[in-house]
Amino acid sequence: MGRPEADLSMTAVTSKPATRPVSGVWGLIALAGVVVATLVAAESPAALTRTTIHLALVEYAAALWMMTSLSADDWRATTSPGIAVRWLWTWACVTFLVHVACAFHLVHRWSHAHAFEATRQEGGFGEGLYVNYLFMMLWIGDVLWWWISPDNYAVRSRWIGRTLHAFMLFIAFNATIVFEVGLVRLAGAAALMALAARWLVIAKRAQPDQ
Repeated sequence: MGRPEADLSMTAVTSKPATRPVSGVWGLIALAGVVVATLVAAESPAALTRTTIHLALVEYAAALWMMTSLSADDWRATTSPGIAVRWLWTWACVTFLVHVACAFHLVHRWSHAHAFEATRQEGGFGEGLYVNYLFMMLWIGDVLWWWISPDNYAVRSRWIGRTLHAFMLFIAFNATIVFEVGLVRLAGAAALMALAARWLVIAKRAQPDQ
C-alpha cells in the first residue's frame, strides 16, 4: 500500500519543473517567428518596431482577458491556468522590451534626444517619452513581482492592480487607437470593447443575488 503513495509523490514532485518551461516555450516561438518573418518579408529591419509591438499588444490583451477569471490559487501560479497566464504576461512584457530595443537601435540609434523629438513630432508632446519609460518600468516591476513573490502578488491590494492596468490600458488605447489608423485601430477598438464587456459580465456575476 505504501508504494503507490510514494509513486504519486514522486510524480507530483517531478511534474512541476517540467510544466513551467514548457508553458513558456510558445512565447519564444511566437517572438522568433515574428522576427524571422519580418526580416524576410519587410523592406527594412526597422519594420520590427511595428511587428513586435503588435505581437506584444496581442499577448497583452490575451493576458488581460485570461486574468479576469483567475482564482486566488491561479494568481499564486500554482495551477495550470495561473502558470499559463503568468508566462503570457511575461512574454508580452519581453516582446515589448524587444520592441523598445528595436526602436532605439534601428530608428533612434540609441539617442534619447532623437526619441524625444520623434515623440514630440508624432504626438505633440516630447515628454510623453517619459510616460513610455514609466510604462516599461511598471510592467517589468509587475512581472518580476509575480515571479519573485507570487504569494504576496496574489494578495496585494486591489487598487494596485486596478491602477496599474488602468494606466497601461490608457497607454494601449493611445498606441492602438489615437496614433494608429486602419486595421490596427479597428483591432484595438475591438479588443478594448471585448475586454470591457468581459469585465462587466464577470463583475455582474460576482454580485450577490438580490
